[in-house]
Amino acid sequence: MSTRPNARHFSAIAAAIITICLLLSISTTSYATGFGKYTVQTGQEAVTNAVHGSHGNAQHTFSKEHGQSDDTDEPKVKTKPSDKPTDEQPKEKLAYVTWLSGTIVDDNDEDLENDIYFQATRILVWQLLHVPETRTKGIDVVVMVTPSVSESRRARLQRDGAIVYPVELLSSETRWEHGLADRWNDIMTKLCVWQMTQYSRILFLDGDMMLLSSLDGVFDDPVAQIQETKQIDNYTAVEGEGPLPSTYLFASLSEVDNIHHDFPPTYDTGIRTKGYFCAGFFMLAPSLAAFEYYRSILNIPNAFDSSYMEQNLLNMAHHWDGAMPWQELDYTWNIRIPNENDYEQGVVSVHEKWWERRYSFSDDTKKVDEWLRTRRWEMKGWYDAYDMLMSKASRKTVLNTMS
Repeated sequence: MSTRPNARHFSAIAAAIITICLLLSISTTSYATGFGKYTVQTGQEAVTNAVHGSHGNAQHTFSKEHGQSDDTDEPKVKTKPSDKPTDEQPKEKLAYVTWLSGTIVDDNDEDLENDIYFQATRILVWQLLHVPETRTKGIDVVVMVTPSVSESRRARLQRDGAIVYPVELLSSETRWEHGLADRWNDIMTKLCVWQMTQYSRILFLDGDMMLLSSLDGVFDDPVAQIQETKQIDNYTAVEGEGPLPSTYLFASLSEVDNIHHDFPPTYDTGIRTKGYFCAGFFMLAPSLAAFEYYRSILNIPNAFDSSYMEQNLLNMAHHWDGAMPWQELDYTWNIRIPNENDYEQGVVSVHEKWWERRYSFSDDTKKVDEWLRTRRWEMKGWYDAYDMLMSKASRKTVLNTMS
């Protein structure tokens, strides 16, 4: 599918400009998506938040398109506790982190519209920071970038409001794990997220995520908490395996492998392998001890199947029979290969490429496909309007300074 601007894009620009202007005088506004109607508290504060990149306190309600539901039918999404620290509850430093590499596209192409992975990352940042019904309340949004990501891409992400976090490439000493898919040879660098010890907990998301409502409540999921590493009798470490960290956190979701799953999916209806998670959406606690443990596994030749490099390494480190078994999050937070029923059941985010629906085998997913594609043009329209308004504001500031 072409990513060139079309009539929908220009309509999105006009809608974004009109919306920002109307927010100055209108206290409440509503708009419909393909799967529900959101009511958003707006006004002068919302405009200020949009322009300055801060996170407002927007609230929303979600009602199913197929028969408007009342409050009792809303998805039971856990809410984030008060951000105000107390003696009993000190405020944590939390983050959403995603990862971007320049090796999977032609990084010399400065027409950034052609870089679908970059655009996908921008959509995720936009939804986490600026869209009223999905934006976070005070949680950092970070994009880890490898050395191959161009300065123009980094500058655009910073302008969008993200924290750009450069990382060095990570691979084994012998690079034994490389070669199966050269364009993914950077992907082990995702493990550098464990070095971000300025945060207590992090939700890691692949760039091809789409949000329907706020993810902040996932940090309150009962399994998204730090726990002690288990003591296993008669455990024998593999030669070269480093010491285990004393505590850890790893919570994710089993990998769904087809469009025809139930919600929540089961081992009979959509889950690929019992005990095997997808490393596109997981909660972790940064830890240098954990990072060094993973790196010790990486340096053991053929310690894991490298066809899915970082995913299989993490599945090995956190298998259910081990000392650091991974925990399963509630499927309300995220699902891979979404279908319409997932949306109707109140899923908060989905893992799917808006430019490529490889796992769709029937016409009953057209509404999902359309919803995914429209996020791309809504994002572009929003930022084009934002850039125009900011450019005018900058010129006005310069003129005022000169007068």
